Amino acid sequence: MKNEEKITQQNPINEPVNPAPTPVETKSPEGTQKTLILIGGLALITIILLIAAVFVGLPQKSTPKTTPVVLKTILNISKPVASSSAYSADITLTTERKNVTAVQLELTFDPKVLTQVDIKSGSYFPDPVILSKKIDPLKGRITYILGIGLGQKPIASNKGTIAVLSFTPLLKSGIATISFLPTSRLTVSGQIHTVLTSAHGIIFSLGQ
Repeated sequence: MKNEEKITQQNPINEPVNPAPTPVETKSPEGTQKTLILIGGLALITIILLIAAVFVGLPQKSTPKTTPVVLKTILNISKPVASSSAYSADITLTTERKNVTAVQLELTFDPKVLTQVDIKSGSYFPDPVILSKKIDPLKGRITYILGIGLGQKPIASNKGTIAVLSFTPLLKSGIATISFLPTSRLTVSGQIHTVLTSAHGIIFSLGQ
């Protein structure tokens, strides 16, 4: 019995046992620095987005669009004039450009209405060089190319008669048409491409 009492005294059953202390997590200085950097970055992004939203909402000044200037170069066929033997019509040039060097006229007509069709140079080129002259009376097709010669200066005139057409009607009355083809061209000094902007044919009445 004495031994039991000793054991009981050494190990009391009701004696409270102190629990082990809970470890406290501590942030390292490096972790704290990363957190501050992250918070600062988010704040900076928020400020940038707010500024962008303000500027997007503001009315923007529109930049005026500049329209390129197109220098017009136009071919026309005048109303035919009847004479005792035939009709004649001038092919005129009106241009805002300078230094004209050559003109290529491509024309069509109805061979069942017009015959004895001919073309010759006008007064626009003082001493023209005729590069090509083809008249197909069956197909009703005219090709006429003329321009300045070697050593001659380009033509600076903005208006003049390029060529003169002549023809005889096969009908005493009716409608006749002379049209330009898209292959008509006009060139100026310093350029190899055509500068022709438009070409207008003519529809006219015969016997008037």
